[in-house]
Amino acid sequence: MRRKTPPKRATLKDVARAAGVGAMTVSRTINGHPYVTEETAKKVRSAIRQLGYRPNHAARMLTGQLSRSIGLIVPDLADPFFSVVSHAVQETARESGYLVWLAASNGDPAIEAAQVEQMAHHPVDGILLVPVDSKHKYLKTVAEGATPVVAIDRPIEVARSDSVGVENRAGARMAVEHLIQHGYKRIACVATNMHLLTIKERIIGYEECMKQAKLPRPKIVRLTSQGDVKTALKELFESRTRTDALFSVNNSSTIWVIEALQEMKIEIGKDVALVGFDDVDFYSLITPPITTIRQPASELGNMSTRLLLQRIKAEFTASSVRTVLPVTLVVRESCGCKRKE
Repeated sequence: MRRKTPPKRATLKDVARAAGVGAMTVSRTINGHPYVTEETAKKVRSAIRQLGYRPNHAARMLTGQLSRSIGLIVPDLADPFFSVVSHAVQETARESGYLVWLAASNGDPAIEAAQVEQMAHHPVDGILLVPVDSKHKYLKTVAEGATPVVAIDRPIEVARSDSVGVENRAGARMAVEHLIQHGYKRIACVATNMHLLTIKERIIGYEECMKQAKLPRPKIVRLTSQGDVKTALKELFESRTRTDALFSVNNSSTIWVIEALQEMKIEIGKDVALVGFDDVDFYSLITPPITTIRQPASELGNMSTRLLLQRIKAEFTASSVRTVLPVTLVVRESCGCKRKE
């Protein structure tokens, strides 16, 4: 059986021929040169898309043409977790003389894909990405492209790629075990963004812990919007086997639960215990302060940036590196613990 010959990779000359311009014009368009007319640039960009051309990163590095800039794409800049990660990325990049182009995908894979393409053709020297959907097929092309990519928080599932994440399953077990130590038995898990690998891992950790402790069948409350919360919680609290503790898997679900419980006049820490996954500053300021699993957000940003810069500089040749950082339990009063004097 004859082995299939891999398709020929498009070159800069191929793009120039397709666009009807010189190779220098293509190079200038890719690098944002001011003397290329918009009409010519459109022809070049169209040819680049049609041929699937990707600038050769190794060649750019050898000729000293690196832009000394990297891209960072996160789902939501308003999310405190991603704000901390973004700040750490910028600080680490700045220390190495790199500029960061920051974009938010708004949780939309189509927007994210367009941002990745724009950054790759800008071009930046590498991209840090928090994928909206780790299984989206376009990510395979991205991971195998010429521009180095490091996934933050959520590893790309459709291809081998560098990633930096945290111990999601172990963190969930830590949270639930703490509730069990308080004597809680009817512990429900409240979750949003169920399609994310990180959320799936946290739910698995919750289920494992409940099973190991031989507690009642796990209850998973799936939320698609803030409007679902009060109805879901009402069912839990009006059941014959009333829920006595909640484990919320991310910031969104934790905040929604806090607001709903306040409206329902259900006192956290007394009427029901609560432990969240991910920690933000204001959790320590509300009453009662919220017990959480803290992710090392700054370290995620620092380490992923260092890894990307190593890839850009070709400092190691491993096909992919997956780094998993530990999480910690921050004990406050929402779980039933007493305030430390």
